[in-house]
Amino acid sequence: MTAERVQARVFGEVADEYDRIRPAYSDALVDDVLAYARLDGAPAVEAGAGTGKATAMFAARGIDLTAVEPDPAMAGVLDRRLGEHSDVKVVISSFEDFRPERAFGLLYSAQAWHWVDPDVRWRKAAEVLAPGGAVALFWHVDMIKDAAVLDAALAVYRAHTPHIVPDTELPTEASIETSGWWLELERQPAFQDLSARLYPSERTLSTTDYLALLTTRSVVRMLGDDVRAGFLGALRDALGDQVTLSMTTALYLARRTP
Repeated sequence: MTAERVQARVFGEVADEYDRIRPAYSDALVDDVLAYARLDGAPAVEAGAGTGKATAMFAARGIDLTAVEPDPAMAGVLDRRLGEHSDVKVVISSFEDFRPERAFGLLYSAQAWHWVDPDVRWRKAAEVLAPGGAVALFWHVDMIKDAAVLDAALAVYRAHTPHIVPDTELPTEASIETSGWWLELERQPAFQDLSARLYPSERTLSTTDYLALLTTRSVVRMLGDDVRAGFLGALRDALGDQVTLSMTTALYLARRTP
């Protein structure tokens, strides 16, 4: 691992596995985003499209879509995934460096907005959106459902990788409007009409697939090879044959001021 290896750019190392094992998004979430945005033919842009887990879902709704992705390996999988949606424009660029030729009615970002430079992201969002355009930001948050299995996993984290022990709380209706993203959005004078929604679900994976999921996460990718191997081996021993995850997808919506 070198100093030049940037955490936000490690996903391309495992682009195909990322595409295979990362969860998709619910149709209800896509419905809610598009209902809020009221595009009426206006174009949309995605920041940090990755391998297209969300891109393909929005493209299937027939919207005019530009997908911005900085990692060429991830963008290669994105191109393959889009297939029949060849009208989607894929731009290989960071969102910070993206230079649009038109204003958009919707900017959305799936599991990626935290990678956009915090000194730039809201100004850039306001620049790419037409007045009244919508921003939609969403993330999956998951946690091992069984308390005993979770405790066993946390013990492994503390023993092998204490600096990346995961949170053990999922977003709730009571907490979402005091969350960091909500409070950050509230501070942006260019945005109004804030709204937040939650989409709970469950996912059961074999332990092998759960470990594969972990290896697509940047904090695990940034571990040294020996540390990562020891951590994953200890987790395998602790988890049994399969893992059920409680998952909540948190969606944040806001509108560009006119």
